[in-house]
Amino acid sequence: MPLRAVENSGTAERALSHEDMRAFTHALTSARGQFTHATKALCVEFSLGPRGPWIIGMIGRGPIAPHELAEFYKVGRSLITAELNKLADAGLIVQGRDKTDGRRATLSLTPAGRKVFNRLGDDLDAFLSDRLSGYSRDDIMLCAQILNDFARGGRMT
Repeated sequence: MPLRAVENSGTAERALSHEDMRAFTHALTSARGQFTHATKALCVEFSLGPRGPWIIGMIGRGPIAPHELAEFYKVGRSLITAELNKLADAGLIVQGRDKTDGRRATLSLTPAGRKVFNRLGDDLDAFLSDRLSGYSRDDIMLCAQILNDFARGGRMT
């Protein structure tokens, strides 16, 4: 049975064909590849794994625990630990103790890590500005909403 999608108006319903679903899947995969390409220079420069720049982005927003990263990426803690070791070896992150719960480890950026975080932001801003030029803010925000709903497992009403 074809997937059903409701158009924006909420009144007309149409079926997505298998070809439509393949096109959607291809678009997601291609977009992911472009983001990977956008962060490749940082990975090479600092010998990071593919999630390294994205982890820097998350830690840069505020201290975070390693288990939260594993939950976010839906991977085992050993994979996150390997990424974190590369970031620590590059001098970009440090591990400390949570101020409210001394048993809990938290990660934060070093001054060098903060510079990389800022560079990552600048690089991604330029990348997105280039790739999204020609689309309205409303179009972009609708796309973001759809992707967030998709990541959560379905349309949020």
